Amino acid sequence: MGVQLASEVVGPAAGVLFYSFVCLGCSLLLFWLVWVHNERQSYVALLAFIESLGTLASIIQQIHTIIYWKEVKTAQHANLVANVGNPELNITGASTGVDLVLFYIQYYSYNVAAMLVLFWSAELAQSVFQLRSLKVATRIRPSLVIKAIAILLPVAQMILLRMSAAIQRNTAGYMVLGGFIMISSFTFGCILLVGILVKYIYTRRALLSWNVRYGQRSRATHSKNGSVSLSAAGGSTQHTSTYQRNIYDNWLVVRFTVAFIALGLFELVVIFFQLRAADSNNAAHIPVEPDLSPGKAATDFALFAPGVSAGLLSYVVFGTTRTFREYTWALLVPSRLRDAIAARRARTARPSAGGDNTVVASPDGARRSFGERNAPPPRYRAHTDEEADVGLPYSPSSHGDVKLQDLDAKRDEHGRRRPQGSLQQQQQSDDDEWPILTTVPLSRFHSGPGDN
Repeated sequence: MGVQLASEVVGPAAGVLFYSFVCLGCSLLLFWLVWVHNERQSYVALLAFIESLGTLASIIQQIHTIIYWKEVKTAQHANLVANVGNPELNITGASTGVDLVLFYIQYYSYNVAAMLVLFWSAELAQSVFQLRSLKVATRIRPSLVIKAIAILLPVAQMILLRMSAAIQRNTAGYMVLGGFIMISSFTFGCILLVGILVKYIYTRRALLSWNVRYGQRSRATHSKNGSVSLSAAGGSTQHTSTYQRNIYDNWLVVRFTVAFIALGLFELVVIFFQLRAADSNNAAHIPVEPDLSPGKAATDFALFAPGVSAGLLSYVVFGTTRTFREYTWALLVPSRLRDAIAARRARTARPSAGGDNTVVASPDGARRSFGERNAPPPRYRAHTDEEADVGLPYSPSSHGDVKLQDLDAKRDEHGRRRPQGSLQQQQQSDDDEWPILTTVPLSRFHSGPGDN
């Protein structure tokens, strides 16, 4: 059986389908990166998986619609005529058969993503404000419990939306149930995000310490002595670091804010279309025959694009951290090309022959030649949420962390910076990303092989 879609719409439909495959590839790549870094219970991993599921369902529905366009639109028109006024039509768009199943899978993924982002913002706020976490009577971590709720609660929502005849007879109740998770997640998430941003902006303006214990001590990303091996295909070690590797970086708050705003806008668009469909769900707005025009087809396929864009956005936001960039670079780029680029960078950074060897005084009082490079200070580290109870009271003295506290205020009576402030300022300038998370304790870099 040939494609039933009009020939003038095949091109735009194929373009949306190709874009959907790109988004699916991005979400799967992000999920794979998180998986190989052993952060399989993190929010990033869950978001990547659920977005991959929703995008895959959308791709299948697009292919089915392209092939059986006339049959799909005829069945939807018959469903509108037979069930006019049914509130389920406001959400599903009159989908029937396999398209209805695929729609509910996508709608389920939207609600799971909304709850995951809400709970993630709650854990970030808990760490930022250093609140005590609730303990449970079992050995299961609270973080796993709320993630399970985010996955299972939308399942109950989909069952009620589809199976409960009593709810379907109440239009207002059905619409509230259909949009409750997304609306409440967006509302409470906004409140938490505003609190995080206010705290962050105040901390940055005052140059005070910014200690976020979110996801401390990732057991899967470091070895006993604190070093990490970054392996590419074939098992060969490509990169070894003396600081803990993780899937987050110092832009975590900024990245999370971008993702939250984008997801919130999408949720608002979904709710808007549901309300508009509810306003036109009556016999007066049902056409006599199904609309098979090319314009209608182009509009229908264009509406698939926002739903699949979450996978691309998630990779751009969370898949571009330094850890993931370095791992992807080591894995995908041939070694010869990497060596050539590294050699070129080394030649560019090397001082010119016969250059100035002027001796200058460093801030700590030592005399160094002009071209001498200092050993890099310990890098800031973020942590995953695998092993720590997030938000527990933080005790800097117990960890020996170097903190960014009142750098400008730490001067002696002659107006010169104190050595401690200079060391911290070096540590800040070395990193190309704002320090918003806790730093690596200096003792980590001087401990023996048996120390933790």
